[in-house]
Amino acid sequence: MATPVFVLGAPRSGTTLLRVMLAGHPRLFSPPEMVIAPFATMAERRAKLDERFWEKGGLRRTLMELHGIDVDAAKAMEASWEALTVPEVYQLLTASLDDGVDGGRILVDKCPHLSADPPALARLARWFPDARWIWIVRHPGSVTRSIENMPMAEVILQGYAPDARGIWYHANRTIQAFLAGIPAERQVRVTYEDLVQSPETPLRSITDLLGLAYVPAMAQPYEGDRMRDGPPGARAVGDPNLAGRGKLEPELATKWLEGFDPASVSPETHGLARALGYDLSSLPPPPISAVSEAMRNLFQRAIEIEQNLVVPDDLDALEGRRFLSRMVAQSLDLFVEESDADRPAFAHAESPTRKMFADNPDADYFRAPLRFAPGADAAPSTDRYRVWGKLAPGTVYVGMLLYGKGGRTAARLADRHFARADGSFEVWISAAKPEGVADGSWLKADGDETAIFARQYYTDRGVQPPVELHIERHGPVAEDRLDPAGLAKRYTLARRNLDGVFTRTAEARKMAQSAALNRFIPIGGEALFPTPDNSYLVMWYRMGRDQRLFIRGEAPVARYWSFVLYNTWMESLEYRHHRVHRNHAQITTEAGRYEVCVGHADPGHPNFIATTGHLAGYVVLRCLLPEGDIPVPQVEIRYDRE
Repeated sequence: MATPVFVLGAPRSGTTLLRVMLAGHPRLFSPPEMVIAPFATMAERRAKLDERFWEKGGLRRTLMELHGIDVDAAKAMEASWEALTVPEVYQLLTASLDDGVDGGRILVDKCPHLSADPPALARLARWFPDARWIWIVRHPGSVTRSIENMPMAEVILQGYAPDARGIWYHANRTIQAFLAGIPAERQVRVTYEDLVQSPETPLRSITDLLGLAYVPAMAQPYEGDRMRDGPPGARAVGDPNLAGRGKLEPELATKWLEGFDPASVSPETHGLARALGYDLSSLPPPPISAVSEAMRNLFQRAIEIEQNLVVPDDLDALEGRRFLSRMVAQSLDLFVEESDADRPAFAHAESPTRKMFADNPDADYFRAPLRFAPGADAAPSTDRYRVWGKLAPGTVYVGMLLYGKGGRTAARLADRHFARADGSFEVWISAAKPEGVADGSWLKADGDETAIFARQYYTDRGVQPPVELHIERHGPVAEDRLDPAGLAKRYTLARRNLDGVFTRTAEARKMAQSAALNRFIPIGGEALFPTPDNSYLVMWYRMGRDQRLFIRGEAPVARYWSFVLYNTWMESLEYRHHRVHRNHAQITTEAGRYEVCVGHADPGHPNFIATTGHLAGYVVLRCLLPEGDIPVPQVEIRYDRE
């Protein structure tokens, strides 16, 4: 029997390209993957390929080429061989190649499957003790990335290794171990990189191994048919991308390395790669590694914060862990999911489960991202944003505020400035006031603004509808494309936000506990992203389980005012299930004065608000657009029996 030549290599190593190149030699018959080498009998092959139907076409395409028959005849011939052994099939194939001219053609069988099947390799060596072996290797980074981006890779590459990062090592280690027992004069190793960059040298080493003259046509794999494709039922098995190319592409030698992280593969892979001529340590980290690092930094910071959440009360400690997870999610929402300033949309910045910096249960906070590109020669940016919508009759308040980098409070407007008589409005945000736009409909941008906040206040959410609110960008719009550098920056901003929230929260608590224990003091709150039209009085209350706290004072004159209870993390207490706040429309007054009762259980007081089990926390009196000074409330703590 004439001895075939076998091509070995890990999947995606260039075995298909190599077999097409070899098909350019008149003395070589190099068909698509026939998938017969891994089996002892054709019956065994049929049983396996009934599961892997996409691999049936290679042998049929071979028979069509050898015998000049159509696909149906090839299928019939294949079926007639079911009782044969695989060595008998090889004998039939090689006999068909013996045309009596120069010893006939040599069968080249490329089968990456063998790299995952040491017993099949050993069996072939017994069947063909004089066989010659061609081993093609490719950079492990290119193989790994190519597999990761290969459609249906998890099905097609079953049995090679648990994942793409292990396939290169296991496949090439199997081949290396097998060829260690094959005489050096019957094997040759070539690289994919040489095949696409300087193909003549590796191809000559193969023809020398086979005792053939080099043929230049071998280096032109896209000339002629060479069985690169086939009809339905006899599709060539191999790299599907090959049929779509028309010439050798040298850049493929390094293209896939752009996304490969050498740290992602095992030390064993590094060692075998060095032995085969690839130094993985010389590769720079891929762009996506910056994303991985930024994500690790974010979650590592969350772990560090959790480990340092030391507060004396068990309930505060428990709520601190919940607050941390909420702020991680909130930071990701703000800077990863809702940060597209080129296609902005308003999103709720706070909610019943996303609360920080003394949120108001009577308010909706809408946030949209902004971006102002610097103009030519440092001229003001020509970017503009248009905000429009409508206020419903009876709306308590809507305000708009720009924030610059670092949380800087910038330009602001209230509804009294921009709302028309019918409630509709249109506000422009830009460095220069657009022509024809009134001052009350323009927010001046200094250029470092990153967001606009719109706040709506309610006294009764059940009857007062939300504002209609829209935003659009006017100006250059960046491509909507996810890139590693941009995503890494977003995760970094999310981490900084997480840091900032906890730093400012801790500083506020320290100040309140020392300066405002059971008494109200005014606070600007600039570091806590306040509503600028508000004035705030803050108290840190502390009382026993058998005590109540009474707050008395003269009712402020303001568009809106309220008392709200907060935990140590500046989250409003659970207002969905408890009465933890009251606004001016809900507080009973007498002769312009009020009394609010704060306690653990409702004594039947008309202005009761519940601590929900907290023994300490904040009480905030906020007054919106007050007229004159805010009367400072008086505080009294009583025992329940008093």
